[in-house]
Amino acid sequence: MSSPTTPALLSVTGLSKHYGGVTAVDDVSFDLPAGSVLGLVGPNGAGKTTLVDCIVGTQTPSAGAVELAGRILRPGPEVRARAGLARTFQHPQLALELTPVENIVPGIVGRSIGSYGASVRALLRGFAGTPRAVLDKAAAVAREYGVTTEPIPTGSLGLGSQRLVEIARAMAAEPRVLLLDEPFAGSDTEGIAAISHAVRQVRAAGHSVVLIDHNVDLIAELADAVVLLADGAVAFTGTPHDCMRSAEMRSVYFGTTATEEAR
Repeated sequence: MSSPTTPALLSVTGLSKHYGGVTAVDDVSFDLPAGSVLGLVGPNGAGKTTLVDCIVGTQTPSAGAVELAGRILRPGPEVRARAGLARTFQHPQLALELTPVENIVPGIVGRSIGSYGASVRALLRGFAGTPRAVLDKAAAVAREYGVTTEPIPTGSLGLGSQRLVEIARAMAAEPRVLLLDEPFAGSDTEGIAAISHAVRQVRAAGHSVVLIDHNVDLIAELADAVVLLADGAVAFTGTPHDCMRSAEMRSVYFGTTATEEAR
């Protein structure tokens, strides 16, 4: 996926995660060039979220390394956030009683506080002390990604709009790589369109994206390359076109093989 003319920004090498005798991630490697989108697909239980957790540092891998711009990243989510990794979650982690703009503030101040969670807790303890300049910057990020700046509770938004708030919050930290964990799940048509547009914005601005989702058609539309996981291991790596037509995709998602199809 990278070449001599497009060096890897993010490199994952031999990443594995074991829970006792169970292997959740099995020797996964891939490269992600700057300004590109990597689609990470696979059925439930394939190891996608565990792999993302290991990359961003919320879980410690049993083996392997993560490099950003040629430097091996030390463990820990705060360390990796400061290095330039940001993520969203399968289930949005937002303060639903705060406004969308207020929820974006942790992306701006999170590095100095230490984490999104710590910054959200700090806001809940005393949001009135947040400087106006920070709120103005958060509002600007909201507008950039199509998030409402109305002073309404984030909990009143639909799921797709809440996921868009998470993307805006992550991008407010100005990461080099954004990892999106199932951003389309539960979204309506309007939400899917808004999130797809946001992914294209992130790539156009020169950031890289790891996009995890079950919707392989959306992945094929947005990604420059695809990694297919099955039982924690890489089953296929290549272009979306080749992946969608591969025997590995048919086997993993539909349980068919080339021999069976020839009958």
